[in-house]
Amino acid sequence: MALKSTYRRNIASDGKIEMSLQEFKKWIKRFDTDKDGKTSKEELYEAVRKNGGGWLSRLKGRRGIKGADANGNGYIDENEFNNLVEFAQKNLGVRII
Repeated sequence: MALKSTYRRNIASDGKIEMSLQEFKKWIKRFDTDKDGKTSKEELYEAVRKNGGGWLSRLKGRRGIKGADANGNGYIDENEFNNLVEFAQKNLGVRII
């Protein structure tokens, strides 16, 4: 599910999608295919791809994991979620309000 179509009415004048932290968490959880409560590289790639990341989706997914995964285990868990928020705001055209 793309952020742009889901949150169409919350697009700011600068083109960024505005959503609450809770909405962003809920959106990311939709891609947790194995329901382990963590976001893997593949799950983040799929989220980026669904948001219109195009042919750079894999690169953005890898960068997102690398930037957000503080302990280096290849997953973003609840303790690292704020890092993922920062990545989304910088790279995915999202503003968390």
